[in-house]
Amino acid sequence: MADDRVCEGYHVIKSKRIKDVEIVLAHNPKAPSPYVTWKSYAHRQFKEFAYGNYFGDRESAEKDFRRRVEELRQDYGLPPKPRKPPGHDDMAR
Repeated sequence: MADDRVCEGYHVIKSKRIKDVEIVLAHNPKAPSPYVTWKSYAHRQFKEFAYGNYFGDRESAEKDFRRRVEELRQDYGLPPKPRKPPGHDDMAR
């Protein structure tokens, strides 16, 4: 299912919801910093965004997205998500 949320010209391209908080990654190709990660909250129906970190490239934004998701997992006392070993490919057999 595609995410059709837009904020300040940024389209949400990825999100991870844990309990009542969501981390989103959004993109606006016309912005000086075209990628952003935000937090969104259940009490705002996950339609408003706050605490943005802005980036010039997707790789840095993806790294921040993963960091923020892990931080949120820790805040809720959830175990860290298992990491795949370097070079691991789910499709290779």
